[in-house]
Amino acid sequence: MSRHLNARALLAVACVALVACSPAVASTGTLRAHASGAGNCKSVGKGTPWSYKGQKGTFYTVVGNRATACAVGIKWLVRLTNIVGFPKTPPGWQCVNAVAFPGQCETRGGAIFEWNAKPK
Repeated sequence: MSRHLNARALLAVACVALVACSPAVASTGTLRAHASGAGNCKSVGKGTPWSYKGQKGTFYTVVGNRATACAVGIKWLVRLTNIVGFPKTPPGWQCVNAVAFPGQCETRGGAIFEWNAKPK
C-alpha cells in the first residue's frame, strides 16, 4: 500500500512541476506529450465525454513519470474513460478507475500515468 501512496505523491509533485508546460496541438486532434525534468511528462488528449459540476468536455490531462507512460495513457484514454462494465487495461498495466476520472495505471517496473478531466 505504501508503494501506491508513494506513486500518488510522485505524481502530485510531477503535476506541480509540469503546470507551466503548454502542449502543442497535433493534426490528429490529440495534443503532443512534452517531457520535462527527469522523464516526467504531461499530455492532453480526447476521451469519453465527461461532465462535473456544470462543466463538460472531452479532453483529459495525462501525467506520468515517463514519456512512454504518457504515450500509453493517451493511446488508451478513450478505453480507460469509457466505463461500461469492467474496462480493458493496457497489457502489463494495472489500472484503478471506478469512474471515468480520475484514474491511474502503473506497471511492476515503476511506470505510472494518471488522467483527470481537463476543464476549459
